[in-house]
Amino acid sequence: MKKAIKQFSIFFIIGCSAVAIDFYIYNVILDLLCHGCADEITFNKIFLGFTSADIAKATGFMCGSFYTYYMNKRFTWKQRDRNNRRLARFFTLYAISFVVNILGNKFALQWSQILSFIKVKDIAFLFATGLSVSINFTGQKLWVFNSNVSILRKIKKSIF
Repeated sequence: MKKAIKQFSIFFIIGCSAVAIDFYIYNVILDLLCHGCADEITFNKIFLGFTSADIAKATGFMCGSFYTYYMNKRFTWKQRDRNNRRLARFFTLYAISFVVNILGNKFALQWSQILSFIKVKDIAFLFATGLSVSINFTGQKLWVFNSNVSILRKIKKSIF
């Protein structure tokens, strides 16, 4: 239990700095694509139906993800080797988390009628981030950085 608490503490600190990177990039990109529209909650449609908020959230999330992989690999899970399978697992996990993050942000942006006294884009960002944190920690601990647990290996053993 102590080990899990220590791992989560390190994960949390790295995660907070990754969220800061994500939040900064989210706001910079959003301001570049749609200056001032975030205050009005009327985001420009940019590409294939995606709004400026979707693109800004996606860009920030991806930058935070790359940072998170290298920092957690080294400090939280203490993995020093290069492992393409682990990297593939990480990006599979983060692809799922990415979709949940974007959809969570999109869902929470609709709360503007309920929460008009605060910046909805900030609440949406935090809501989406909270969803991703739970998925990411669990997935990294149980699947990506846990060499003892391999779902594919268990399936192969049971079939062959």
